[in-house]
Parts: sequence; structure tokens; C-alpha cells
Amino acid sequence: MPRRIGGHVSTAGGLINSIANTITIGGNCLQIFAGSPRMWFRKPYADDEVMDFKKGIIEKDISPVFIHALYLVNLASPNPEMFEKSISSLVMDLTNGSRIGSGGVIVHIGSHLGAGFDSAKEQVVASLERILSLTEGCDLLLENDAGQNGKIGSIEELSFLINRINDPRLKICLDTAHLFESGIDLRDLSKVEEFVANLKEMKLLDKLVCIHLNDSATDLDSHRDNHADLGKGKIGLAGLSNFVNHKSLSHLPLILETPGETKQGPDSTNIEIAKNL
Repeated sequence: MPRRIGGHVSTAGGLINSIANTITIGGNCLQIFAGSPRMWFRKPYADDEVMDFKKGIIEKDISPVFIHALYLVNLASPNPEMFEKSISSLVMDLTNGSRIGSGGVIVHIGSHLGAGFDSAKEQVVASLERILSLTEGCDLLLENDAGQNGKIGSIEELSFLINRINDPRLKICLDTAHLFESGIDLRDLSKVEEFVANLKEMKLLDKLVCIHLNDSATDLDSHRDNHADLGKGKIGLAGLSNFVNHKSLSHLPLILETPGETKQGPDSTNIEIAKNL
């Protein structure tokens, strides 16, 4: 069976259009936003929209389907209004995800705003437990970050949250650019082996659901999140291949969030490169 490789695609004009957009770039899985990525407003998908979409992905053999949470989410926010909006938006995304049979909702946890992870971790734990208790049928995938100041999402932090909460629906999405930008040199096969061994030791290996396959426009350990097209960044094709073809990771679907040649998102060129890694 060919590996599942796709990209983040637009739903402009309706959810069903994400299928055509995926076929256009040559993908067989996909990621979408279930609403504007920069606006809090979320609403349930209409029944007919869900029916048409589910029929379409079966007919075209496109799976899994991931939803990316909006960028405004901050489960560590000290601002009560922002915190409650973060909870509500994730509950709605997970509800929509369950209705369309999504492989999971992927979220950036947020930032402790420089106060330190220890100061925010109990709030984050409580928020994740609350979100999971209010939803069912769709996994919540925590994404690693690039190590930016204040952002929560180091492998150690993800390990704490996953093992502390111990919910079968709480899982992980790993982003290759973020790994590299946080100091994991994917160009060095021994470093990849060491990283995978760490995942196993932290009991995270079985929690991995997908890989965000992106090159990095910034240097190793830059702590700056900036994606590049595959082979045009600082990781390079050999480094990306080291990671996605590791025997412990080679079954995971690959979702591209690359800029593309026209800066409109993942394109057929990047998808084809991914298939040939």
C-alpha cells in the first residue's frame, strides 16, 4: 500500500472542495482548517456537507483527514476570555472532526508568555482533560514546537502532558521543521536514532499519529518557526528522508505545510518530492 502523503489544503467554497484540491496536488490524505485559522468563530458542519464529504473521501480513497486548530489557541493563557475561547474552539473542531471521521485535530498548545512551563502546566493539564471530557470519537494531537521563547511543545513537555493525562485520545503530531529548529539535527542519522530512542523511552512512540513534513528556512537550533519547500531549506532531502523513512516512523502519514512555488501552500512539486524521499 502506498504511503499516505498529502498537504494542508483550502476548503474555500465548501468542505467538499478540499477533496478536489488534494487530488490536484496528487495527495491521498489531507489537512484542513474547520473555519478561519485567525478567527474564533466556529460552527458545526451542515449534515449534507458532512454526507457529501464522507462519500467523496471514500470514493477517492483519501484518508486520513486531519483538522488543524486555529492559531489563536492558547491553553496556557492567563487571560480568562482567551482561555475560554481556546477551549470552545477546540471542542467545536473535535466535534466537527468526529462527524467527518477525522484522524485527529492538531493543535499548538500555546505560550506561557515567559512565566515558565511549571507555572502553566496544571492549567494546560486541566484544559486538555476538560476538552477531552466534552468530546468523543476524535483524537486530539499535540504538536511539537520550534523552541520559541514561551511556546509549549518541547518533547519533554509533550511527554509530561501525555503521560500525566493518560487518555487514549491524546496523541502527537511531529513537525520536521520544528524538530530541526529546536535542535534535533535530522541530517545526522545517529541523531535521528537517538531522538527515536528518546521517544520510546518517554513512551511517546505509540502516540505518534502523523508527521508534518516541512523543510526549515532557518538554521538548526534557531528557535524560529519558518517552513521551506522540500529540499530548499536547511534540512535538505537527505535529512528529511532520514526521519520519515526510519523504521519506527515509516508507517506514519505525511502532511506537507510547505509554501509551494506560488506561496499558496503545498503543491504537486512538493508532493512528488515527498513521494520520492
